[in-house]
Amino acid sequence: MDKQGLESEMKKWTFPLHFIDFETATPVIPFNKGRRPNQLIAFQFSHHIVHEDGTIEHKSQFLHTEIGVNPNYAFIRALHKALGNDEGTIFRYSYHENTVLNTIYDELTADEAFIEDKEELCDFIRSITQHRSNNESIKGPRNMVDLLELVKKYYYDPYMKGSNSIKVVLPAVLNSSNHLQEKYSKPIYGADDGIKSLNFKNETWIEFDNGKVADPYKRLPKLFEGISDADLELINIHAELNNGSAASVAYERLQMEDSPYQIREEIEKGLLKYCELDTLAMVLIYEAWMDMIKKD
Repeated sequence: MDKQGLESEMKKWTFPLHFIDFETATPVIPFNKGRRPNQLIAFQFSHHIVHEDGTIEHKSQFLHTEIGVNPNYAFIRALHKALGNDEGTIFRYSYHENTVLNTIYDELTADEAFIEDKEELCDFIRSITQHRSNNESIKGPRNMVDLLELVKKYYYDPYMKGSNSIKVVLPAVLNSSNHLQEKYSKPIYGADDGIKSLNFKNETWIEFDNGKVADPYKRLPKLFEGISDADLELINIHAELNNGSAASVAYERLQMEDSPYQIREEIEKGLLKYCELDTLAMVLIYEAWMDMIKKD
């Protein structure tokens, strides 16, 4: 770890810290009138907050699965509500969130229909993103911090084996941080007197397998328990929902009118837990780094 470099970055941040993650789909065949093939659909986000006193909470989430309805405007309104109450620093992991927001901005500005809050939503998007204009990169006053870029610049663990994916960085920090191992070996996540969670209850994230911390993504609950193989074959989806591609496929299956209610409900629960773990992973990386810096 380049502690000096990372600490200099941290001094620029403003509390409360916001950690966000989006799930999106780009279906080849549009789900509703007026949409084009491969046009982006932002159907879900998760949002964790870290307060200055160290309090952590899974503050808000959004999941829109109504059949045949474009969720993009509802998505951006919900995100604005979640992030618009303070000037805290916002974190993303990789460029995806920035791209999604700029895509929705273009959709809003091109929409000729009357949208009462169009200007407000566009201003919000520009305030937290960066975009190019006349070959110049323009950053909003609250431009999101890319946690992936911080990993690339300041942190390397042999456990990562050259990968910077959050699915690899999370197990790496869990295996190297005694602080995280001690804290999250207790069922504090989703506990009444612990860390607020919207989808988990008394979760213990630290469990060991052959001397190593088990990958939390591989410990997400199986979907569709008690559902017949015939019904699973109907929607053609894996029982594990632990990566972005699976989440996108799951959303697309929810747009099928013949998906049984029980399966829809299980998919939605799985999507919510998966996306929450993505933003929790960002928080855990932040916590591990803070502890490592303090020990210098």
